[in-house]
Amino acid sequence: MRTELECLPCFFRQISRTLAYAGINGDRGSAITRRAGSIIESISFDQAPARVSTLLHRLIREESGVDPYRKVKETYNRIALEKLPDVQRMAYSTDRLAGSVRAAMAGNVIDFGIYDNVDLDRALRDSFELRLADTAFGEFSDAVQKARRVLYLCDNAGEIVFDRVLMETLRDMGKEVTAVVKGVPVINDATLEDARSAGLHGSASAVIDNGNDGIGTLLELCSEAFLQEYRTADLIISKGQANYETLVQEHDARTFFLFMVKCPVVARGLRRKNGDIVLMANR
Repeated sequence: MRTELECLPCFFRQISRTLAYAGINGDRGSAITRRAGSIIESISFDQAPARVSTLLHRLIREESGVDPYRKVKETYNRIALEKLPDVQRMAYSTDRLAGSVRAAMAGNVIDFGIYDNVDLDRALRDSFELRLADTAFGEFSDAVQKARRVLYLCDNAGEIVFDRVLMETLRDMGKEVTAVVKGVPVINDATLEDARSAGLHGSASAVIDNGNDGIGTLLELCSEAFLQEYRTADLIISKGQANYETLVQEHDARTFFLFMVKCPVVARGLRRKNGDIVLMANR
């Protein structure tokens, strides 16, 4: 996964959106935007877009001194918790594992690094109506059956409420599930604070952070405690497009990606369309 020219406008939209959430405009906003532009000018196009976005969001967080997305994370955790009983009923109505995968996938629409607003009800409808690819789900189901230790790489606040459905299904199948969140706030990615408010600790065997603020999972920045869990997992469930961007080059057969396609660069690489829901093994 590499950065393309099409990524550049997206970077600047992220900057503008994040400054708005941080309440920064005028001369201060202009100065931060110019500094962010210098970062973009110096990037290598051989790196994943998520790596560039990490630098941009780190800059804004350091300059503003706030977590720009804190309120939106709290809001969507609350909204998702209100919907959770209905989502559980939908997930458990037929094949519980397949339904739980659908629930987890639906939550990936809650992404304010890319979207200005989300239609969660539509995402739920689409996720439960679209057919899961038989081959991909069959491989995933086989991997789940064989695994004892599952590492679950979380993505966004709000989304993690629906991840509970899949985590609880895995737990009830006798799996030891370790959920991983970010070590530092970045965009609306979930942190330990968000995990507690979402009830994640009651669904997973353990909840840890990865020790850094990287968008996606930047292994070279992760803590040794996380890396130990990563090395010893039998199955890695990787949520979100940024985790796909940063881990696909590992070609780790233990990893399955679950995410919604949210940009034309990723869509083209996967021969999919924007908005498609993806379950795939990392080959």
